[in-house]
Amino acid sequence: MGNIETVLSSSIAAVFFAAFITTGTMWYGSATTPIELFGPTRYQWDSGYFQQEIERRVENSLNEGLSLSEAWSRIPDKLAFYDYVGNNPAKGGLFRA
Repeated sequence: MGNIETVLSSSIAAVFFAAFITTGTMWYGSATTPIELFGPTRYQWDSGYFQQEIERRVENSLNEGLSLSEAWSRIPDKLAFYDYVGNNPAKGGLFRA
């Protein structure tokens, strides 16, 4: 085991490395939001964030005069994917903690 300076310097290097990977991925466009980079969180699932957003968008589309099928077809694929029960961290989905 090393001294405290060695431990602190190696841990800060690991944090900087992870930060550079994260910012580089977001800067060059592979991921544009933290949800795309890290996946949905348990808090978002438990609060029903994705389901509420889908319902809000469908309701707005229906108020614009679109049919129900047209309103649902306007939901972005990523939003529907995050609402998919297989991604639920509480149920052992794709993005496990």
